[in-house]
Amino acid sequence: MNRKVVIRLLVIAGGIGIILLSLFAFELGLDNDPGWGPRRTQLLLIGLGIILFASLYWITPKLVGHTFSVTDIEYKIQTQPANNKINIILLIILFSLAIYSYFWIITIGRIDKWPSGKNYYWKLTQAFQQGQVHLIEEPNPELAKMENPYDFQKRKGLEYLWDTTYYNGKYFLYWGPAPAVIGVFVNAITSKPVTDAGLVFSFVIGTALFSVLLLYEIYKKFQIPTWAFWGGILACMINVPLIWLLTRPTFYEVSISGGQFFLIAGFYFLFLGFRNPQPNLIYLCASSLAFGLSGATRINLLPAIIVLTAIVLLKIYFANQKNFSKSLLTFAVFLTPLIVTAISLSWYNYIRFGSIFEFGHRYQLTGPALTANYEDISSTEYIIPNIYTYIFRLPSIHQEFPFFTILKIKQNMWPFFIRVPEYYNYTEPSAGILFIIPLIGFATFLLARLFWLFINGDIPKITSSITNTNQIWFALYLLIYTFIQFSILLLFLYASVRYLLDVSQILIILSTLFVGNYVQRFDTNPVVKKIISVSWVIVSILTFAFGFMIGLTGDKNTFLNQNPALFYLMASWFN
Repeated sequence: MNRKVVIRLLVIAGGIGIILLSLFAFELGLDNDPGWGPRRTQLLLIGLGIILFASLYWITPKLVGHTFSVTDIEYKIQTQPANNKINIILLIILFSLAIYSYFWIITIGRIDKWPSGKNYYWKLTQAFQQGQVHLIEEPNPELAKMENPYDFQKRKGLEYLWDTTYYNGKYFLYWGPAPAVIGVFVNAITSKPVTDAGLVFSFVIGTALFSVLLLYEIYKKFQIPTWAFWGGILACMINVPLIWLLTRPTFYEVSISGGQFFLIAGFYFLFLGFRNPQPNLIYLCASSLAFGLSGATRINLLPAIIVLTAIVLLKIYFANQKNFSKSLLTFAVFLTPLIVTAISLSWYNYIRFGSIFEFGHRYQLTGPALTANYEDISSTEYIIPNIYTYIFRLPSIHQEFPFFTILKIKQNMWPFFIRVPEYYNYTEPSAGILFIIPLIGFATFLLARLFWLFINGDIPKITSSITNTNQIWFALYLLIYTFIQFSILLLFLYASVRYLLDVSQILIILSTLFVGNYVQRFDTNPVVKKIISVSWVIVSILTFAFGFMIGLTGDKNTFLNQNPALFYLMASWFN
């Protein structure tokens, strides 16, 4: 009996085991319902699906008549368009339409009415203009009289700035200060105040722009298939986490969108810096500056940036033939902006809190999300519920316009096998990234298929199929960032769909790079390649559609509540 048959028999046995679990779930104590409820039905369907998947080894040849191989049918995939000028024109047109969509969504279809808000970053900008790091607004004197002003229940009835940091009788912001520094320059040039909504809008445009530019450089350099490139472009411009921020453009979203804008700009310049054998000092300096500003905008990106810095220094060392003295100049150019940013942040923290490592998060005036013991902010106990929420939780798809929404999580929406920790907070809407961005879900499926091909012996050595070292290095940067940043999300006590932007744009770029390589290097069946290309186009369109539809609802059903006439007009088009 060969290895392929043994593997499939083991998989079938696993499927049978899951079916048995569904049949005896009540007796085994896995389900409190003695009847045949939805959970047992799901287990049954999963088991049957696993058995069917393993059985395709024998079923498919009977249905098709023969197994296809690369020698049966010659299948060529176009990797470059005939005219790059046409490609650029199409990109400009698509991106212009995307910007209009952003503007239409953030203004709730009114175009002429800009959203208002608390504009916390304008408050910090004004503080910087007056040479201070605390906000100009004076706190309520009653806060100073309280034994523990950070207890949400004890602050009831008091007026104060919600979710600011309160320390030594002053208000601060615990988010990164970089957007307020930008606000100082913008105000000096235009004499107009910066708003939180304006910053979010600008950062979303910048995030999408650098995502598109990075994908275009990847497309040209690594020659991924054209259909893979355009699918990635569509998903990068319109997707759920990116559009979600436009539906609630507050100070929270400034930090998230700004962090991604600078981060992806950093990856773009990093790509250009190593595009040729000899590192480009100007691009590497720009990359370092962008990475530094990313961490100075969204503080929880700092661990990933520190590790990325070490990896980039290693790449510089290898690019200079492992000659340390020859690498010193490039080291200095890349490290200088990061060191300046680190010193500035350390000084900023020290003069506020007397510690270079304190950002003020523990002193925020917020609700139950701030636990009595600050150590409970992060815990390994949150990993399992966060994995379910951020990866596998289903969004709401229904028959009524706008067909796709993300619901607030309630207690009865947790599966029976997950124990929700005591301090875990899930009051905001959230859903799994595999489903709200189908493009990533499809790439994950192909990754699982690649693993299957590997253990099946169809790909003896995966790494031998990739010969471009620059491609390996750049994929490594993206993978390391994603792993670190997603780990931070999994350890945090608070789950929200807006946090997924920390990884979603990078995962779209990674997925595009992976799928483009997959069809060229790993799966030699031309029929499968055709199926993958068509499926990729479909999931890209779905990613775009889900993103656009979420712009109509967002956090608080904005179009229905604030522009009902337009909402019902659009709904009538689908009735």
